[in-house]
Amino acid sequence: MSDSGKAVVGRRPLVFTGTDGSQHFVPLSAFQIDADGSIGLTVRWQEAYTNSADRELLVGLAQRAQDGGEIAAAPEAPSRPAVVFKAAVPGPEGNNIKVVLDHPAPEATAAPAAPAAPAQPEGKAPQLTVEQSEVFQGLTTAADAVRRIGTDQLAAGSKDQVETGLVQVKDGTAEGVGLPEDFDGVITGERSVKARREAKGQGDRKGQSDDKGVYFTLVLRKSLPKAVRDKGVKVTISVDPTAGTYDVKAVYTSPPHTFEADTVIPLTNLPESITAVVGASAPPRGYALPKVPQTLTLRGGTDGVTASAAAYTS
Repeated sequence: MSDSGKAVVGRRPLVFTGTDGSQHFVPLSAFQIDADGSIGLTVRWQEAYTNSADRELLVGLAQRAQDGGEIAAAPEAPSRPAVVFKAAVPGPEGNNIKVVLDHPAPEATAAPAAPAAPAQPEGKAPQLTVEQSEVFQGLTTAADAVRRIGTDQLAAGSKDQVETGLVQVKDGTAEGVGLPEDFDGVITGERSVKARREAKGQGDRKGQSDDKGVYFTLVLRKSLPKAVRDKGVKVTISVDPTAGTYDVKAVYTSPPHTFEADTVIPLTNLPESITAVVGASAPPRGYALPKVPQTLTLRGGTDGVTASAAAYTS
């Protein structure tokens, strides 16, 4: 049984005599009720009672108390907005941002040597991670990458993109012909991508090819905060030589930020590695700590409008 059932409420703890003749007082927090209505011990209390006969006695006593109406599943509070996340920059790019709220389980500890009441379980510290990604599909040339991805420096009057996204093409480097090579790596500054090498004729040695030099150089956007640049952006270039196209995907994933257990998410004091991508604000009824893991995808970002999503308490 995992700790995924409903908590138990009642008027008093359960008392029973163990197989060794000792008397035990067990709090109702030791029990949980699963979705099928069956009652059992939480994982922590299963570890406390290593004697299977004592466990059976205790669970049987709890079952009789449940059947008699002395204990029941705790009522669930209705979900309500806990915290609102908004993209740091208005526009459609914010629609690609994911916010992951998780509650990693604490490290396992050794079971007590005797069936003494264990300490009350500590709250699981909530963890916040954000991910921003962008995908450019079906690119055909180096010039196509400049047009779709944008460059870090534009000529006067140019209509190409600038100061958007995670990565850009370094000005003046998109001189490759044909297609780029496949690439998969983390960029923290700039990275040159080689042009795809073409196999020579059948009479040449196997595997020999022409080195066609640099296709283009990718750089991180200049205005990205230092925390993002230090962590780096994972770039994947996937080439389809049959179709004559390639895709460029860039992903930034923040380091997990852990909050103190049993506290609300503070709206300040978030690290730059997160606020560079999203900010947190309170919903109309105030903010609270989401109790269940959630993955949010920000939506609604358009020109001048910031993408957002709300996490709920349950």
